[in-house]
Amino acid sequence: MARIFTIEFSFNNAIHHALISVRETSFFTEYKINLQTPHLNELLLSDKIVSSEPKTFLFANIAPHEYNELMKQVLEAIMDHIHSLQH
Repeated sequence: MARIFTIEFSFNNAIHHALISVRETSFFTEYKINLQTPHLNELLLSDKIVSSEPKTFLFANIAPHEYNELMKQVLEAIMDHIHSLQH
């Protein structure tokens, strides 16, 4: 069963929100990003983050050195949310 949560993050001196849907498989957990600001969706190079082990989160099909600032902020917000649930 899929889970859904929201994140809040700062980008370009403004607070933004995203809806994150979670799908778990035997091999990894997938986080699908739906930004609430449509023009920001265009800045994401990928709308999926995968995690095959705790504390490892990567955008699907994008090398980490290609992450733009928006992607870094979204990734950090998702990691903060996940880690807050584990403590």
